[in-house]
Amino acid sequence: MAKKALGLDLDHAAIRAAEVIRKGRNKIVSKVVEYPLARGTVSDGKLVNPEELVRSLRAMLEAEDFSAEAAVLGVRSSWVTVKIHRLPSMTKRELDKALEFEVPELVSFPVESPKDICYDYFINWQDDREVEVVVVACSRQHLNPYIRAFRESDLSLEVIDLPALGWPDLLAQEGRRAFVEVSAGQTTIMVMLGPLFKVLRLVPIGSIHVKQGVQEAFGCSDTEAQELLSQHDLDYLLMEGQGSKRLLRAAIQQFAGSVLQTLDFVRAQERAANFRAMLDEVILLGELAELSGLGEMLQKEVGLPTLPMGQLDLNLSFQGDQPERLSSFGSALALGLRGVVA
Repeated sequence: MAKKALGLDLDHAAIRAAEVIRKGRNKIVSKVVEYPLARGTVSDGKLVNPEELVRSLRAMLEAEDFSAEAAVLGVRSSWVTVKIHRLPSMTKRELDKALEFEVPELVSFPVESPKDICYDYFINWQDDREVEVVVVACSRQHLNPYIRAFRESDLSLEVIDLPALGWPDLLAQEGRRAFVEVSAGQTTIMVMLGPLFKVLRLVPIGSIHVKQGVQEAFGCSDTEAQELLSQHDLDYLLMEGQGSKRLLRAAIQQFAGSVLQTLDFVRAQERAANFRAMLDEVILLGELAELSGLGEMLQKEVGLPTLPMGQLDLNLSFQGDQPERLSSFGSALALGLRGVVA
């Protein structure tokens, strides 16, 4: 377990980095940084341009005074399988062996050899008769480019993980929550009923699509659209502007509909009368978490308190002032925390 770790969240056009330091029982965030990454370097979680990633990592480390050498990398992609699987109750050693044979049948991608799969799992619950595990797996060929790229940088890549699985650990108190992160190209929705994992879903709608809608509505550039998103609320964006609102409305409707559909899937599984019967709140992370009006709109749709992660009590303290737009660094913080508690 490292005393310092750098959580790295790679997205469409940015590296978000959070350095976390462990001092006794305390976890302290010493620094968070957003550093530009050339578009096209990463696409759907795949490393398309390794040379550009190496260049950007080196430039970021040179520009910033991070002291951590251990890095935890996050990947979010449709090519990662996350699946709940039940087996007869058995020992940890027996479970390890059983999953060696079962994982190739669980993954959602073609497999020629079990050696082609990278996977890990955790026990969701267990009783005398059954054990339920959550398996996370991906093709080794998608991870190898990252491993090679980090070897060329000045960072030691300790862990590759799904950022979403670390979101609950950021919060000071356990709860029944739906987490919703809007990243550049997709929305990730995860439901946790206390300590129990229920579902993780990726939807191909992200801040890029919302920004394109703003560009169409206001006839503006990408940079101007970003300024409009940071300066105005959702109602203003949907009502003002002389151009067509078709793209923007479609993106917002697809976003809200995807959250509703996911929560309804869990509600049916739990046989709950409504969302309030199974969940306490919805937590927003990512680029649009602090877009004024987005949380209020979603709260009306799902009938649950909906808050940006940055407004909650966190299991982290900050060296200096808490950064602005903290919710956009949720995944980087979760990865950094993963590096000091694993």
